[in-house]
Amino acid sequence: MRGKVRKSIALIGEGITEKFYFESLKAYRRFKIKIEPAFPSHSDIEDIVNLAEKFVLEEYDYVVCLIDMDKIIQNQTELKKYKRYKKRLLDDTNRIRKTKKLTLWFIETNPCTEFWFLLHFLPSLSTKKYQTQDELIKELQKYMPGYEKTKHYFKRTDLFCYLNQHGDINRAMQNAEKLCEKSKENPEDEISYSEIYKVINLINELQSMV
Repeated sequence: MRGKVRKSIALIGEGITEKFYFESLKAYRRFKIKIEPAFPSHSDIEDIVNLAEKFVLEEYDYVVCLIDMDKIIQNQTELKKYKRYKKRLLDDTNRIRKTKKLTLWFIETNPCTEFWFLLHFLPSLSTKKYQTQDELIKELQKYMPGYEKTKHYFKRTDLFCYLNQHGDINRAMQNAEKLCEKSKENPEDEISYSEIYKVINLINELQSMV
């Protein structure tokens, strides 16, 4: 329909897992909205925030920072650093919002993105806390045999397609939302959770508008 403005999303992740997953999603769904998966040369929060600031200043409607929380919450120094940089970017974005429409999100997953993948396969809601990335990947390999966090694996495996065909994304979305609610209600329980469902909802919503 004429007169509609094409929406755009900049997705900023820490590493190759997020990069290949969202590039796979973009190719599989053939979105009409502009999705820019972008990844800094280093996974340090400072580099992520610096790249996010670049997109905040450009003509993107949404800037989304995808954050793995495993290493952050295990180190009080890293946690304080993360909160400091997060606040700085949110404050800067709030000032820019006065002159343009812009939404900035920090999307967190504990421990890492592989938990979002695992939610596609779990038959029921689980509040288990995965202590390490290795523990989580070992569990994921039960459903994705041979899974490994390498460029070689991601190049030969269409992540979104595999998860869509062998898992249940609707159940993953529902359980991810429930786990996020539980995590906020009782943060002391330290359960695993993922907010990636919010990004999928956003993409679907914007796609329905074009």
